[in-house]
Amino acid sequence: MSPRPVRFRPPPVAMSPAILWMLRRAFGPPGTPAPAVEPAVALALCRQFELAGRVAARQGRARLLSELGEEGAAGLVHEQTASAGMGMRLAALATRVAEAAAERGIPLVFLKFAALELSGALAPGSRWACDVDVLVPEEGAEELQGALAARGLSASTLPELEHQLPTLAGPEGVVELHRVLLGVRLSGRGSATAGDLAQAGLLVPLPDLPGRAATPAPAVAAAYALVHGLGQHGWWPLSYPLFKMVADLLDLGFGEAPGASIGTSAEAAGTWIAGTWIAEDVPPAEVAAVRLLCAALAAGDDLSSWGEAPDPPALLLRHLLAGRLDPGYERSLRLGLFRGQPSDRPPATRLARTLFRTVFLTRGQVDALYGPPRGGALGYLGRRLWRPVDLAGRLVSYGASAWKARS
Repeated sequence: MSPRPVRFRPPPVAMSPAILWMLRRAFGPPGTPAPAVEPAVALALCRQFELAGRVAARQGRARLLSELGEEGAAGLVHEQTASAGMGMRLAALATRVAEAAAERGIPLVFLKFAALELSGALAPGSRWACDVDVLVPEEGAEELQGALAARGLSASTLPELEHQLPTLAGPEGVVELHRVLLGVRLSGRGSATAGDLAQAGLLVPLPDLPGRAATPAPAVAAAYALVHGLGQHGWWPLSYPLFKMVADLLDLGFGEAPGASIGTSAEAAGTWIAGTWIAEDVPPAEVAAVRLLCAALAAGDDLSSWGEAPDPPALLLRHLLAGRLDPGYERSLRLGLFRGQPSDRPPATRLARTLFRTVFLTRGQVDALYGPPRGGALGYLGRRLWRPVDLAGRLVSYGASAWKARS
């Protein structure tokens, strides 16, 4: 039996006027016709999918006034203004990170929002973010972590992840230092390091920042957006808005014709190589379906029939929508804990570590999941003893939701 082109099996989704309006205004050609909508419904939907700032940045206040009225337009513009303010703060924080690295001769590769913002790929306020992600050489990561801690940022008490150091947070914002681009395998083996990208000529320098700062080449950034979105968060749609992945891919040129290059320095006679770097975690057929979805959204195609269509791009669109609109479907996906996740560890080791960290909680995890308990050490002990019972109940609930979603 051939593998499924799309791993997800979402239910049908009613493609309401508000959904069609949001997709057309967030991703389609500005000014193309869109369905008439109830302003409050459209505004709430854009906020739910974190697309309000993007819609406002792409359409402008005059068009929003004509289609949503004063209250709807003001709500979207407010979201754009808040996103723009946060973007300015994070850009300033990125500069301070670059200064700390430059003092120590540590090269940096900015990722995700920081890469798009610092390279000028984003319209002001079009993308919400809350942190600065940086890829750092292994030999300089701990030194830079210490330098940033000395500047007032404090490390998270949550367990350290495979691919990054503990999150740093402070008055200026949040910084995450990555050791590798988890799931992006240039050679087909381990996840790419900053040195791997430099050696392959897949970095774009940021000359306006101090030291040796860069962003990944567009093809690398697209590959990382795909594996981060579908590989890492595909089964957890509440943890990351997957339309943000779509927006990033379109801003990187991913919605062009499937045979076109998306601008690596390798160029490779116009071949498209981003999919091959992440094939271990995101099936190539699924990557192709994402590209077709991006192309349809960017062209402003009529998607009214995609709510029940069986083809891969429509399935992906429904997954992105139902993951936040259908609580039963979202719960059914939580069994994805037992599915493969991007990792450089053997699958059995990864699963064992995941299960251990899920069952045996640190104090930081207890605080994050349940809130600080009363009673000090005894309170934490009680939460830990209760955790297996809580998990068993959750698994029964998730399994029931999965069964219902398939029936």
